[in-house]
Amino acid sequence: MGVKIVSLFLPRLLWVIPAIALAAGCGKKGPPLAPILRIPAAIDALQAQRSGRDVFVTLTVPAKNIDSSIPVDLGRIEVYGYTGRIPPPRTRWAELGDLVATIPVVSPPPDASAPAAATPEPVDGAPLGALPGAMVTVLDTLTPEGLGQGRVEEALPVRRGRGPLTPVVTAPEPDGLRRFYVAFGFSARGRPGPPGTAAEFPLFELPEPPAFVRTSYTESTVVVEWPPSGGFLGSLFDHPLGPEDVPLDEALEPVVTTPPVAAGASVASSTSTVPPVPSGPVLYNVYREVAPDPLAPPDETRLGPWSAMRPTPINPVPLDVMTFTDPLELDRGRCYVVRALRGTTPNVIEGDASAPACVTPTDIFPPAAPNRLVAVIDEGGISLIWEPNGEPDLDGYLVLRGEATDATLQPLTPAPIAEPRFRDTQVTAGKKYVYAVVAVDAHLPVPNVSAESNRVEETAR
Repeated sequence: MGVKIVSLFLPRLLWVIPAIALAAGCGKKGPPLAPILRIPAAIDALQAQRSGRDVFVTLTVPAKNIDSSIPVDLGRIEVYGYTGRIPPPRTRWAELGDLVATIPVVSPPPDASAPAAATPEPVDGAPLGALPGAMVTVLDTLTPEGLGQGRVEEALPVRRGRGPLTPVVTAPEPDGLRRFYVAFGFSARGRPGPPGTAAEFPLFELPEPPAFVRTSYTESTVVVEWPPSGGFLGSLFDHPLGPEDVPLDEALEPVVTTPPVAAGASVASSTSTVPPVPSGPVLYNVYREVAPDPLAPPDETRLGPWSAMRPTPINPVPLDVMTFTDPLELDRGRCYVVRALRGTTPNVIEGDASAPACVTPTDIFPPAAPNRLVAVIDEGGISLIWEPNGEPDLDGYLVLRGEATDATLQPLTPAPIAEPRFRDTQVTAGKKYVYAVVAVDAHLPVPNVSAESNRVEETAR
């Protein structure tokens, strides 16, 4: 009997179980959840600035993932360069471009309120990498190969239906080579992020550096001088003569000139593909490298290849003259180089640096001679007084004395005195004495001595 009851209810039970499961799954439906993408965002804040053969590529390390989530999953950044008329396709940079630098990236500090820095604390003097959100710069030195056309993507023919292969027709390329840079972020597991916006600049012909740089210095300044870029002929081309009057018989008939074309070449192929030199006069930038301060503590932190610093000229604006004065700092070596530049913003091209001119200024300048020396005679001595000197390195004064027939005076004070006055009590009554004063500075090991002051004569009482 029990078996019969179970057999009667079994079909209904099999029908009820799916219904209950279906009812349990028919709750309120929510919006679909977006997939979690741990891919670093594109690097769009990229700049490339050329200075001669050196290119400084500056970028900002992404701080978010491609879906704006944080913290960013970023293990490294790869920077690529390419020379051509057009950049490579976005998906073939790693194949056709050249790897310029690899920047390791470390996780941000756990304390969000901690200030961000370009690099975390180094371990054994070597930094671990750049922090998310930091601005970093890498240096790319252009070689002759880097200035030529890079590898080109081959345009494969396509087949339309069952017809013959049809070659791909591409848009005409711009004239002149350009240099392109792009950066890719990679997650900690090596998953690449999307390519960012490429930075680029035309490869103009560089102005020649000055043939030499000469330095000299005065008591307060270092004077830097150099010849024009390109020498004497370069200065003539930089300042062309005014237009001459056209003869009357030539002015009546216009002359049309056509550039020569090589045999077998088309007119289009004879067009130059080299970007023209930017217009405008040649200007100059002066750069200075100063020896480390011997009193400063040594910097033991070794920066990574992502910490390149573009040199900054010491002149606030480009110079249209070939001389520059720099404030003097004694006993500290310094080297100067000059770069020629041409063009106007944003198409300013700066050439290579000249050979350096190095100098270590030393104090070879004596103080001024004391002025207005006066002698006052009284019983038992002769008093001297003069106007004080104003040199900041003044160490004092030496009083000189001699007799009326002496051509050379001898020091009366064995060491410099600080005050601009002195009383000579080592005198003999009725004897005539001649006095003068010299100023002495604090230069070591041998101080600089000024010329003599005016001489005074008095007879002791």
